[in-house]
Amino acid sequence: MSYFDGEQGRTQAETMEIAVALICQLPLQQENYLRIKKQVDQIIHRHEILFTGMVRKLDSLSKTIDRNEMNRQDIIDDLLCRDLTRIFNCLIQNDNVTWGKIITIFAFSTFIARKHNDIADRIACVTGQYVVKRLTSWIRDHGGWDSMVFMDCTADTDSLNTLLTFSLTCIGLSLIGLFLVLR
Repeated sequence: MSYFDGEQGRTQAETMEIAVALICQLPLQQENYLRIKKQVDQIIHRHEILFTGMVRKLDSLSKTIDRNEMNRQDIIDDLLCRDLTRIFNCLIQNDNVTWGKIITIFAFSTFIARKHNDIADRIACVTGQYVVKRLTSWIRDHGGWDSMVFMDCTADTDSLNTLLTFSLTCIGLSLIGLFLVLR
């Protein structure tokens, strides 16, 4: 049995396809993708200030790394991916998953990728793998991508505020740890 066999495999394959197309801004005419893209664009527009603040905190990582450090970009990329995973974990803590939170994960990743186009593929990979590993069962149990009911995602605004607070804390701790390691 291969990685994408059966119903769960189809959900995983579609999830990766949607993540890569959204985050890397690739054209895809699949109906689910078009509906998700519309929701992602609405969330990005609605929460642009919040996302911008979060990206600024993530970007501050690159300023703390010694300019002469070998493999500097690899360190920045690894930290970004680790911090993205922490942010996603905070958003769905206690397995409190909703369609709005899944769309928010895609929206934030898409927003970051638009600001850092050079690593969009890496962001897409991290995000897609995260959703596949952590959320495929939930997506499948709730009817898959075809049955996704798009509600007004403003209901997740409190989650976004919690996400911002937690992510800023994580990023701050990462900066302190990085500073101590590079000293």
